[in-house]
Amino acid sequence: MPISPSNIQGYRFESSAERRIYDAAVKEKLFANSAKYLFHSLSLCNTGTSKLKGEIDFVYMDSDCILFLEVKGGAVKYDASTADWYVMGGTKKGDPFKQAYDGLFQTRDYHLPGLFKGFHVSGRLGFGIGVMFPDCLKPEDFTRRRISSMEYEPDLVYDHSDAQGEMSFGRYIDRLKAYWTAHPQNSGRSGISSKELSTIADFFRRSFHFTLPVIGLLDQAVKDQQHFTRMQMYSLDTLDYNPSRAALIQGGPGTGKTILALELLRRKCEEGKKVLFVCYNKNLITHLRTKLSLLGIKEGFAEMRHLHGLLRDQQYLNSQLPGIRDEDSDYWFTELPLFFNKNLRAEFRGSFDYLIIDEGQDILNEYQFDALGSLLKGGLDSGAFTVFMDKDFQNIYNTDAEEYFSFLKEAYPTVVLPLKLNCRNTVSMIKTASVQTGLPKMDCLRQVDNWPSQIKYYASEKDRDNQLMARLSELEAHGICREEISILCADKSQVGQVLALAPSKLHSGALKEKNKTAVLTIHAYKGLENQFILTLGPVNYDPSNLRQMHLLYIAGTRACVQGTVYIDRRFKYLIEERYDQMN
Repeated sequence: MPISPSNIQGYRFESSAERRIYDAAVKEKLFANSAKYLFHSLSLCNTGTSKLKGEIDFVYMDSDCILFLEVKGGAVKYDASTADWYVMGGTKKGDPFKQAYDGLFQTRDYHLPGLFKGFHVSGRLGFGIGVMFPDCLKPEDFTRRRISSMEYEPDLVYDHSDAQGEMSFGRYIDRLKAYWTAHPQNSGRSGISSKELSTIADFFRRSFHFTLPVIGLLDQAVKDQQHFTRMQMYSLDTLDYNPSRAALIQGGPGTGKTILALELLRRKCEEGKKVLFVCYNKNLITHLRTKLSLLGIKEGFAEMRHLHGLLRDQQYLNSQLPGIRDEDSDYWFTELPLFFNKNLRAEFRGSFDYLIIDEGQDILNEYQFDALGSLLKGGLDSGAFTVFMDKDFQNIYNTDAEEYFSFLKEAYPTVVLPLKLNCRNTVSMIKTASVQTGLPKMDCLRQVDNWPSQIKYYASEKDRDNQLMARLSELEAHGICREEISILCADKSQVGQVLALAPSKLHSGALKEKNKTAVLTIHAYKGLENQFILTLGPVNYDPSNLRQMHLLYIAGTRACVQGTVYIDRRFKYLIEERYDQMN
């Protein structure tokens, strides 16, 4: 392909400025055929050490010339008294002109003569450089000067004013070509053949393309997520200033609620308190129990339970439990918690010093809270509890959440703490989740999208299955371990269908199993996350079904690196209409 990389799945741009330049080049369709080439991030320069290569941000090439382009995002400063440049927001000394010239000299004097021995290709091509400052204006005190064989010329600079309007990148390339073609050092250059041009392009791709390994990209995604989540720890400090008040912490997916809940558990246990930690999802609590040893919590200080497992634990009760009625929501939300509260053994009443509830939106009703409050010393009136919840995006079980939330604020001493910023997902994940559900876009801290999330449409179940297995193979080819991928199904019937596609590569558990990809319902995966999430949308996609939309939003925001959702193409027009409305 004339533009490289041609596919940016799994590709990392070192700066948002470079990404914007790349996107502009793609949008302007300058490289629709092999007459022109654009390469991002070529390690052309010799830095003086065999372990480190200098990187050129972009190289433009056609049969007349090669242009070496250096991009600097943010503020760029120039000190006219010393002729020094300062990049990275004006905080670090660095000369973008010299970086571009280094790539030019290395290519003209070494790489091309070595590639075309005796054919003098370098003598037939024009060479030039350009420097791009898309976020700022060129310094007013920067004037033309020359250092050795390097020209520092204001006309070679692309700045914020150049970035405005249509075809901004193409206009800049035309300007550079006109400047360097007329330059005395390039006079009499006849150009090269299409075959020679293709040979250089293949040589650049094969020998100099600078890409981060996939494992490096995944590691960076994890580091970014951990860094941004740590920024949310301030909310727990608020609890210290309100020691007699319960905390109701409300935040959308990816805001770090579960990590904060674990940190609060650790802090309370360190204070010597006996803590009950409750969530709704059985798979989530199984996963969280594996974290206890990492938290350094001593045995006996913390009990971690999923709600219905706790309420049905016979050791807490002085009467035999009634039979289970799986499809009866009244049993789970009303009758079971009432039975637990009425039949709780005396030695367990008030046996915990502190209560932490995760997935609170699924537990927010009067019967379940009364049951949990009976285990708390001093009851709910003590204020010795914290609830982490998302009643706006992830409420798929509970119709009473909003009403009981209002009651809870009024009836007990509480402080409400919002978590507004998503730490897990990237911009494209949030946008994709919003487009397919109509739910609001969250603000997110992770702005770099190495693997943009996507919506795929299928014509039949067979087509869906073929696309799904092809995507698994693609990810494996990129070096992604199977256990770093989870397949989530909107409908329970889809789980068995998917498992039958590749039994040796897939498994039905929520937790990671070495060299296998997990396949399960979205419900069963709520509260968990993985690097890559492949979601099978509902058989009958219905934008008016709010519960279904919440499910899809949950699935789309489980991914740390990339989410892909597969939707029947019968419903493509509905999603495209919503996409048009958002833009």
